[in-house]
Amino acid sequence: MCDSRPVIEALALSKRHGSRLAVDDLSFTVPDGAVTGLLGPAGAGKTTVLRLAVGLDRGSGLVLFDGVPFAALPRPAQAVGAALDPRALHPGRTALGHLRVLAAGAGVPRRRVGEVLERVGLVGAERARPGAFRRGAAQRLAVAGALLGRPRALLLDDPFAGLDDDDRAWLHGLLRRHAEAGGSALVAASRAADVVACADGLVVLRRGRLGARGPAAELLAGAGGAVLVRASDPGLLAGAVLRWGGAVTPEPDGALLVTGLDMAAVGEVARAEGVAVHELHQRAADLDAALQSLQLPETALLPGPRAHGAAAGGTAAPAVTA
Repeated sequence: MCDSRPVIEALALSKRHGSRLAVDDLSFTVPDGAVTGLLGPAGAGKTTVLRLAVGLDRGSGLVLFDGVPFAALPRPAQAVGAALDPRALHPGRTALGHLRVLAAGAGVPRRRVGEVLERVGLVGAERARPGAFRRGAAQRLAVAGALLGRPRALLLDDPFAGLDDDDRAWLHGLLRRHAEAGGSALVAASRAADVVACADGLVVLRRGRLGARGPAAELLAGAGGAVLVRASDPGLLAGAVLRWGGAVTPEPDGALLVTGLDMAAVGEVARAEGVAVHELHQRAADLDAALQSLQLPETALLPGPRAHGAAAGGTAAPAVTA
């Protein structure tokens, strides 16, 4: 059985800004049915990679979508949906008008505008001008534009910046549903904690070069760091964590900082003890620093879909219908 072609494939990407190499000989793949986080601090090259992918910047190397460069796609918006800047809007247009212009340019039926407005939760706000939107609503509108053509590949640039918890949870869910329908997403994020909740794989950039890549669970386990947990019975959970080989530091507000166990293990300990978990996440600062310190072989493979393993070779992924 041969391997299927990845949905998104970056090959030897390089880009200079003056004398500085913003992206330096970068290669990675995003398989079908998967969400991949593109991580790194400001200036690492994340935005440049996405702009190179859709031809907004010129450099060397290639980005292929199902084996085809963006410029050669016959209907680009129906293959690739990009939300790179939620502020890239005409100030005089309503949200509805903005999406209708995008739909016309993409060759998408006008009825699709209403479908994506419902999909992103903006029904009732379509007559508003996006300049008055809060950050979360502006990001939802940008994602709606990316979804118009029912693309198989999504490219999102730091979509979690400025979002509240509800918007963040909504976006996690949307990305997972897109992947489960056979699509793929490459999501740039400045904070690893924003994307790890929905990512199958991670690509970590350091000064424009590949620092690490691989399955999210493996990279997070290797990164270590502290897991913060708030639970219904902190004392019971702390004792169980110690028995499982972890270490616990109580916080003044009743939360626990756990080291030696990853998030999945802490959640499993809580379930085994019958302790309700109210909050569970890896400390963002710890996680970002730890991921930047990883040194993994460049042959590490990104994973396929979470629920059903790697995609079968030789068969096309199902069309994305959402």
